[in-house]
Amino acid sequence: MKVTNKDYEKMEELYELYEQKVYYMAYSILHNIQQAEDIVQETFITLYRNLEKICSLNTQELKRYILRIAKNKTIDSYRKNKRHKLFLEEYQRESPEVVDENIEEWEQRLMSELQIDTLLTELNDSYRQVFKYKVFYNLSYQEISEVMGITEVNVRKQFERARKRVQKIIGGIENDEFKELQKYV
Repeated sequence: MKVTNKDYEKMEELYELYEQKVYYMAYSILHNIQQAEDIVQETFITLYRNLEKICSLNTQELKRYILRIAKNKTIDSYRKNKRHKLFLEEYQRESPEVVDENIEEWEQRLMSELQIDTLLTELNDSYRQVFKYKVFYNLSYQEISEVMGITEVNVRKQFERARKRVQKIIGGIENDEFKELQKYV
């Protein structure tokens, strides 16, 4: 399809005539300024794509055609909003502690976990695993022994050595991120 200046003029004319009508119709259903503006934009994009069809319509048919496109797009958006709202309500019922969580606290905890993981890279694999099981997963020595396939005495000794190593590393660090970890060391 070749677009001419006449086509641009036609689109400008249509926009001038129907933009406010489309906007008000969309806003009356969605009650959201940004979404109503999006509907206006989507409607006129659709009109532009069907430009040859528009040229053959008389004024009343054209008005109905434009408003039908806008109404269908608005209803689609309304349904999407409703599905989204139901999804959020379901999510909130399932995990209220996650929804109520402050994003800054989440970022701080993520940073702490990254710093702790970096700290634990100083330990060998076995010590690191024992330390994580004991500190982060709160497993007993017996449970760790069963999971790792080593004796309970060996688990205790590895945890003690890992604890001393971590204590030596963070001993001089006065940082909030390590306060929780320091109670174990």
